[in-house]
Amino acid sequence: MTPSVPDETRDAHEELLAQLRDLVPSAFLDGELDRDALLGALGLDGEVKPAFSFSWPGIERARQDARVPTTATLVPDEDASLHWPDARDVLIEGDNLQVLKLLKNGYSRAVKLIYIDPPYNTGDTFTYNDDFAVPERPYLEETGQVDEQGNATTSRIETGGRKHAPWLAMMFPRLALSRHLLRRDGVILVSIDNNEVHHLRLLLDAVFGAENFVDMMTWQGGRKGDAKFTAGGQDYVLAYARDLSYLKANDVRWRERKSGLDDVYAKERELLERHGDDYEAARTDLREWFASLPEGNSAKQHSHYDHIDAGGVFTSDNLRSPSPRENLMYEYKGYSHPAKGWAVEREVMERYEAEGRLLFPRNPDGRIRIKKYLHDQEEWAPASTFSRDRSGASGALDRLMGAKVFDDPKSTDVLARLFQAITDDGDLILDFFAGSGSTGQAVWEQNPKDGKTRHWVLVQVPEKPDASEESGKNALAAGYETIFEVTAERLRRAAASLQQETLDAPQLGFRIFRTRPTNLIIEKPIIASAELTGQGYLTQVLDYAAGAPVVDGAAPLDVAWEVALKATGTKLDARVTTHELDGVTVYEFTPAEGESTSGRLLISLDAFSLATADALALSDDDTLILRGDQVEDSVTLTLAPRLQSKLILLERVPREVSL
Repeated sequence: MTPSVPDETRDAHEELLAQLRDLVPSAFLDGELDRDALLGALGLDGEVKPAFSFSWPGIERARQDARVPTTATLVPDEDASLHWPDARDVLIEGDNLQVLKLLKNGYSRAVKLIYIDPPYNTGDTFTYNDDFAVPERPYLEETGQVDEQGNATTSRIETGGRKHAPWLAMMFPRLALSRHLLRRDGVILVSIDNNEVHHLRLLLDAVFGAENFVDMMTWQGGRKGDAKFTAGGQDYVLAYARDLSYLKANDVRWRERKSGLDDVYAKERELLERHGDDYEAARTDLREWFASLPEGNSAKQHSHYDHIDAGGVFTSDNLRSPSPRENLMYEYKGYSHPAKGWAVEREVMERYEAEGRLLFPRNPDGRIRIKKYLHDQEEWAPASTFSRDRSGASGALDRLMGAKVFDDPKSTDVLARLFQAITDDGDLILDFFAGSGSTGQAVWEQNPKDGKTRHWVLVQVPEKPDASEESGKNALAAGYETIFEVTAERLRRAAASLQQETLDAPQLGFRIFRTRPTNLIIEKPIIASAELTGQGYLTQVLDYAAGAPVVDGAAPLDVAWEVALKATGTKLDARVTTHELDGVTVYEFTPAEGESTSGRLLISLDAFSLATADALALSDDDTLILRGDQVEDSVTLTLAPRLQSKLILLERVPREVSL
């Protein structure tokens, strides 16, 4: 059987059942999943107890939304892109639910970090369709509070959930799909405010597992001057791991560079130049300088590093072991060990002394301590609470765009700090609620700071700016018909600005893909019935088989990309080379630099022949996709034994090819 190109993405429900069927075949009786048999195979029969669960009106519909395949496709727009040929970053226009389904083939377990800033469900409709409230009557009917005639079925009518339930129904399938894209060491960060943080926490527990909760960071972005009770103004960032136990087992640590270091180092150089080896005088001035710093100054947090010598500023730390071990119980230079022993073995202690890092007490009953230099302690875990005025991000974006065209963008400084702490060289970051594109700019800003080459995929729906808001009016006046156009232009301008700041920086660019209806026409199998038998059945089968599998007028390159995305694991940063061989066009898809590959991916929509195959020097490792109605059966039958499952046919009616 030669594989065929599907016109839609895989059904997630069927995929799961197939995996279960492979792992636990005894749970399928007469081809159908038997719940009791599955529980028995798992050793859970008779032990299953009711568990806490999170539900809301519309949850079944939300689950269905996650499972239903999509026939949409992604069409490249090279003209609107920035430096397309070499770009690895990708900006996608379209509904993120459809896009996430399209990304499953190529990006399954490929994403290190997902950061999203979804609608906060406040009623503000500018950045996204943010008002998820539904009419009261359908909500009451769905929750069983009124019957079909509108009569109350309960003594107390509840309507508050009609706003929250649709928001949860919108979020669930997107989160469920995104989980499949994360690597085993992957992480998702979700920004939210008070309106839905309580529901979102429960939803993330349901999708990712409560055991994979990492933290809920609090971002104080300002104070509300007109608040009646508390000042508010904070956002939350919920962090969940794909597999927290894996992170712990591999001792994964998130680290960020401490702020205020450069000011301390500048003072360090000044004092050493002024006082030379008079370290006591330098120490006195250092302490006075720390004391003079105003509260809130980032350098002040390092004031416990209040000693200085030729090695730099340092703090005096103890050398006590946290737990007793025999090899740590020894006398050193006449000084007895602490109750549980020294923190290091004798050999290490001798090395510390040779390096001049030990501080010996004047009192023989005192304890030896160690110099801990600031330059050896520059990183720490990201703070769970932090402050960053969000108005600064708005001002920076307004200046970049020349006017206010977007409300409440996220701070690129804050995002860059998070990305730096969690991701590493070559990692992929996904944001499917891209907004103005802050995530993309933040990655670009952070990469040169630590010498990394992170990449991103952003997704933004092409909704119209809200003409009732100042930002929307300005956006429309500037010619931006959709928020997506604002996103793309912001990234173009950010790239130009960053390139200008650092002339030797790597070229910045991104590819644009747009979500569009499928270019393929793939018919479902025709089933004989009482109404369709005999000649009628045969006629319809032949008509279907003779029909073209491609929409009339579809651009060949667009079709090639769709075929590559749906039939293979091709990523959107793949390089495409066009081969012209005696009137036959062949598209060769090559993974971006650094991506592993075995063999070539070759796609032809023209009349492919054995001569074309010879010209391409096909090998057993190559994957060849051909348009079935454009290739003779003799060619297919000749190539099939050589390529086996790596020969894929694009046909209106999939057929079996006998080998």
